[in-house]
Amino acid sequence: MRAVLITDADYKKLHKLKQKDFKEAYKKFSKRKKTHLSDFRLAEFYKKCTDDFNPMLYTIPFNCYFTLYLYLFLKKQAERFDFDQGRYQFLFSKPFKVNVSEIARIACVPLNTVKSAFRELVHHEFLLYTEILSPIEKNQSKTSILANDHFIIGYDKTVGKTCFYNKLMKFTTAI
Repeated sequence: MRAVLITDADYKKLHKLKQKDFKEAYKKFSKRKKTHLSDFRLAEFYKKCTDDFNPMLYTIPFNCYFTLYLYLFLKKQAERFDFDQGRYQFLFSKPFKVNVSEIARIACVPLNTVKSAFRELVHHEFLLYTEILSPIEKNQSKTSILANDHFIIGYDKTVGKTCFYNKLMKFTTAI
């Protein structure tokens, strides 16, 4: 990555183009079959999720319809570390348990849909999870760490990963 100096007018143009991309991504998202706008069950589950999220999430091409909702639900459940308490945004959450079957029951969606959304969040690196540290039984809660969507730069189509910005690692695709 390179740092490029731009004028204030160019910055305003870039900001305007980014807002246009957000609107197009939201329009594309709202045309999907399964959204909280068209399905009353997802609308009820969406009320249990956080409403503080980055509109850049709409630009990430999630395959599973439930991935966005699972991320928002987990973000509301996540706790900050003690050293992040004074900050506006946290970088990573404290490790917490994700009970897939309980989420499926609360959201009234199939268990495999929640599992698929969980795997997709791990693939896009919104959830930091490893099977090495998880219990041997497959039906146990999974302990994972949530990355904050506030630090998303964008989606890299060539690698198929989400890029995050963090001061320790600068521009990176792996947190």
